[in-house]
Amino acid sequence: MTEPEYLMSNARPEAADRLDGLAEAFDGSTAGHLRRLGVTAGCSCLEVGAGGGSIARWLAAQVGPGGRVLATDLDPSRFRHDGSPQLEVRQHDLVEAPVPEGPWDVIHERLVLQHLSEREGILARLVASLAPGGWILVEDFDLGVARTADRWAPGHDLVQTVAATFREILVARGAVNEFSDSARRLLREHGLTDIGSSGHVSIDPGGQGWARAMSANARQAREQLQDRGVSSVDLDRYLELVEEPDRFIASPVLISTWGRRPGP
Repeated sequence: MTEPEYLMSNARPEAADRLDGLAEAFDGSTAGHLRRLGVTAGCSCLEVGAGGGSIARWLAAQVGPGGRVLATDLDPSRFRHDGSPQLEVRQHDLVEAPVPEGPWDVIHERLVLQHLSEREGILARLVASLAPGGWILVEDFDLGVARTADRWAPGHDLVQTVAATFREILVARGAVNEFSDSARRLLREHGLTDIGSSGHVSIDPGGQGWARAMSANARQAREQLQDRGVSSVDLDRYLELVEEPDRFIASPVLISTWGRRPGP
């Protein structure tokens, strides 16, 4: 998948708000999973689709100078490096290039694989690059439902309509619901052990977290939303709604699934 094919390109100016909003909404949950899986000093970690770099920086702090974190992205231009010598950022295309050299004690991806048509083959290659005893954590949205919150708030129907239309655009561009639902089964088929999964919904005030990300998504996909029948007037109103501080916006379910390669 080349960058122009991806609707949420990091090259667009809206990407900064989208990435920061996603970090606000989900980093706490992601870090909790990684901490529980045992990211400790000296670990070697691969962060796939690093975006703005918030999780990569967290990993670097955990592994310390004796560890290694490689953060990759198709377009790493939004990555903010904190100067940690154990943190490397690299432009990398998972579809076209091999998995970066390992073996890896921990591999993490968030909101990457569900957008790639080659997702199952890439997952197999990621699993194969784990060190014995290494963990993989995959996190992708369940897109089966366009979830909302605050249903009594004025303008909720418009929020619901834009959320549902944006979901349709993602699906039309190749994003799938079934991957997040099936990740646990896939990891089992790859022979991993200690497999588990959970779901997380972020519900954030207007202008923060997921609401911030949805505002950026609508601005970036404005043309595609209008092509699917959302008027310019309604889009402008929607952008006002998701900035209101007394309104709450809910994300889709982020399904997190983890597994361990057998070994010491």
